[in-house]
Amino acid sequence: MKDEIWHVSSAVITAMPGAMEEIVRQIEDHDGVEIHARDDRRLVVTIEGRSSGELGEKLTNINLIDGVLGANMVFEHAEKVE
Repeated sequence: MKDEIWHVSSAVITAMPGAMEEIVRQIEDHDGVEIHARDDRRLVVTIEGRSSGELGEKLTNINLIDGVLGANMVFEHAEKVE
């Protein structure tokens, strides 16, 4: 793993009314995605992976879940794995 870069981002996901529980269930099935906060319409998640592309792919997959109105990356950080 020497010189490997690990990427972490945060995202806000907005849900249609009545869709939150199914969205949460599907997000919990994604590896490298963790829910940190929620209300009746929004989720705050972190997404982890080996590249920005991997994070983007995971965010796109979340955006395609039925009932998701939007999944927007807020922050991204990358650092060397020691």
